[in-house]
Amino acid sequence: AGGYSNLEYDVVSGQRGARTAHAVALLRQLTGAETAIVVNNNAAAVLIVLAALADGHEVIISRGEMVEIGGGFRIPDVLRQSGALLREVGTTNRTRAADYATAISDRTSLILRVHPSNFVISGFTERPTLAELTAIGSRFDIPVVEDFGSGQLTAEIGARSEPTVRDSIDAGVTVCTFSGD
Repeated sequence: AGGYSNLEYDVVSGQRGARTAHAVALLRQLTGAETAIVVNNNAAAVLIVLAALADGHEVIISRGEMVEIGGGFRIPDVLRQSGALLREVGTTNRTRAADYATAISDRTSLILRVHPSNFVISGFTERPTLAELTAIGSRFDIPVVEDFGSGQLTAEIGARSEPTVRDSIDAGVTVCTFSGD
């Protein structure tokens, strides 16, 4: 704050730049993503992605991932507000990769996976890996979107047992949304 800022100025070209250029460059470097966009919060990011990719079409999601995320945003409500149609698969404790594949139809727009960053279902459980879901997405040419919740950026800082945003990108998700906190 004590000096000049090139927030909206591209120093290289000498022209007006974009406010998000610095954040996008850092996020690309940290996550390995092709590009990035920053919005107010993760619920807003999920809403924007669903409205852009699934308005009027089905979104397949595991019943066990129908959660309430930070700030009181419930996944079914966010889906409804986006114009997407909810297509639940599996059960609360067990959802298999085959459940997703069987549910795909000509009405399917995307597969949504919600990372359990603030809850745990234990015991008799099953959940497909992200790589299994992205393989299904590739097979049917359906985007796979991961609501990564808290968005752990590195394994060095945070819960070492948690995956990172880069892990999601490396697994082949089409879009990964996450919180900056």
